Amino acid sequence: MRRLWARVWLRYTALVVLVMALVAVFVIANRDSDKGGHLAANRAQLRKACDGTLPYADLKGLVRDGQAGELSQHGTMLEPDQESRSLLNCELSWGEGYSVTVHAEALVSDIPEGMETEDLLGKGRAAEGTYVAPGTTGQYGESGAWVVAECVDGLRGRVRPTTDLYVSALVTDGEHDAADTRAGREEEARAERAAALTGFRTAVHVANAITEAQGCGSDPLKAPTRVLDTHEHEDDSPTDRIVEPGRGLRKCGWINARSLPEVMPGTWTTLGDLRESGVVNACQGVWDSEAEQNDLESPEDWQVTGVDAASWAGIFGRTAYNSYEREGHVPGWGVSQDRGKPTGGGTADGKGEDRISSYVNDPQLALWARSVCGGRETYHRVSVQPSIVIEDGDTATLGAKDRAALSRAARSVLDRYLSAADGWPKSAGCRDTKVLGEVEEWH
Repeated sequence: MRRLWARVWLRYTALVVLVMALVAVFVIANRDSDKGGHLAANRAQLRKACDGTLPYADLKGLVRDGQAGELSQHGTMLEPDQESRSLLNCELSWGEGYSVTVHAEALVSDIPEGMETEDLLGKGRAAEGTYVAPGTTGQYGESGAWVVAECVDGLRGRVRPTTDLYVSALVTDGEHDAADTRAGREEEARAERAAALTGFRTAVHVANAITEAQGCGSDPLKAPTRVLDTHEHEDDSPTDRIVEPGRGLRKCGWINARSLPEVMPGTWTTLGDLRESGVVNACQGVWDSEAEQNDLESPEDWQVTGVDAASWAGIFGRTAYNSYEREGHVPGWGVSQDRGKPTGGGTADGKGEDRISSYVNDPQLALWARSVCGGRETYHRVSVQPSIVIEDGDTATLGAKDRAALSRAARSVLDRYLSAADGWPKSAGCRDTKVLGEVEEWH
């Protein structure tokens, strides 16, 4: 009998323990309902959010299970009668630093991004941490990735007609602490590249969804498969080698002393933008003072030791031109358009010398032109940078003869840029070029 009661008691105890465990699980699950069990609902929300424009395959890995997704969205795509220049503003977050934010607008003015030559080359004010995706016209930075898509039949819902769509996307993949080891920095760099690629693919997917919905009549943008770092940096090798992306590109090979006899003889190094775009391009070259061939050589004052060239088609051209215009660096801003003559009106006999202050950063002579490239109005800007050292608070004198030499060099650079067999203008089919004038960027 005792053994029977023992068995009954054991079974009863086990049953009580099991019931208590189930009750505890039920209580915890209900008490912490916001800490799990949301994955399926969150992924379903991802499919529908932002008017269904987000790339589910690229973003589903970011979706968290711990809490319900938070969605904020507005724009004329969601509310057609709304007065807004934004087609779509949308943010979806899952906590713990995981989120996606997209913005799309019909461009009735300039592209809201830096578009000058230095920006294209990854040397602008916000160069560090920037990436480009070959074949995609856009850039990734601390505010995310942006692209521009064309809508040849026009975007609907705007008072002013426009054919250009701007889309930006920022994707965050959690909260990361700053790395202080080589392995940590390498992992951080991989994560940053992955975020950049996902940002580009998201922006492209949203742009294509909008242009398709709008019946734009334009080809969809191709989804990028890789990104490239654009800024100069040290690698993590034992020698801390300097990596300069874009160096020695074939499209910039025309910048050399053989094809440009007006520049400093010797070895030059070149740098180009990495977008492989049909609407923007930039090349830059400098006389390499560290090259073996250039040993024991030094440039004379006003000898050209730097050259750059850039092109912008369509809305990119308008944006770039307006940016330079705000700085007074377009033809017609108080400078002589008689190439070879200083602004003082002097002649080659020495009168009318131009004095340049040490407060001018990188004095250079720019030359602008306009063409039709790929069926779009396109602006070209080339510049030559002379070698000159000006002590703080002092000035340097640019005589008429040296000024004329700079003018000849600038025209030579423009002609060579437009005619180079491997250069961007040739590949873009540029024609009907008109020279617009020079800009003395030292005033």
